[in-house]
Amino acid sequence: MTTATPGGIGTIGRNELPPHLDENLLTPRFYTTEFEKAAKTDLEIARKDFEAMFKEMEADYNLKHFDRKASLERLQELSPEDKAVYESYLVRSVVSEFSGFLLFKEISNRFKKAGRTELGQFFTFLARDEARHAGFLGRALKTEGINVDLPNLPKKRAATFFPLSWVLYSLYLSEKIGYWRYILINRHLKANPDKVCAPLFDFFEPWCQDENRHGDCINMMMRCWPGMTKGIRGKILSRFFLWTVFLTHTLTVCERGEFYELLGIDPVLFDEEVIIQTNNTSRNAFPWVYKFDDGKFLKMRLDILNAFKNWRKESGVRKPLALSKFVILILKQFVLPMEKTNCIRYS
Repeated sequence: MTTATPGGIGTIGRNELPPHLDENLLTPRFYTTEFEKAAKTDLEIARKDFEAMFKEMEADYNLKHFDRKASLERLQELSPEDKAVYESYLVRSVVSEFSGFLLFKEISNRFKKAGRTELGQFFTFLARDEARHAGFLGRALKTEGINVDLPNLPKKRAATFFPLSWVLYSLYLSEKIGYWRYILINRHLKANPDKVCAPLFDFFEPWCQDENRHGDCINMMMRCWPGMTKGIRGKILSRFFLWTVFLTHTLTVCERGEFYELLGIDPVLFDEEVIIQTNNTSRNAFPWVYKFDDGKFLKMRLDILNAFKNWRKESGVRKPLALSKFVILILKQFVLPMEKTNCIRYS
């Protein structure tokens, strides 16, 4: 593995992480789940929806979309500081996409071994898209002198186990929040073409649709397990994963605010819009979503962000106090009011 260093191309030790990727709660991770349970998915509950989604994924609309030979001349206009910000975004993004590829590929393999051919092929389509995204991002990184050794990266980062219900809830949100993040960036750059600093952004619109379709695929899978969205279990899972994903998004976007500022985007306002749209979209899949009418949830984001920054910069005896303030705030946000949705459920 190599990376650009002040003196040129340098070598990274086998056990080291790639540049711009350190170990913290906001770092992209690799996941594993209850594969045997997943293989028992009852497709007949959502047969019509499954067949429609299967045909859409089989069509592979983005087969020829990603141009690996796109000109990279625009990057030469970036300052060294801006290039570092752009590279950091690429590294984290390629790890996220590759993580999705590995999970979908493993689920696909387990389905096929269990004789669930249709489901196996379905998740092969999902893995195909994630691999394509990771490959395109990897190519962009190589032009920056950074070679992320993706096949060996999971060996350096232990996989996190999630129960199947957790995986489906988190995957749905990951794909849908990814869609809104990309589509809002795409709309902004179309309105401000002078901010399109890299060819990566020329490919965002169809990329957005991949994320959107993947979310719909996961929603269909959730409907095959109606117990996941019923009763108190559904309410707790909805609350927990919406809160977790929104909290992580706020901290991540604002931690990497320089990237959004590079594109001429206010990271705080961008984060708010992404959260609002994702919460609204989640009405199609989750039995409960957060209630934003009173503005408390969105306003509390700023208090949480400031408390997080204070905790990060404090030291000595003041650090635990700063951490306790941060924890109290996020717990207050967690219990804010929710409202019931009318999402489709099969039984």
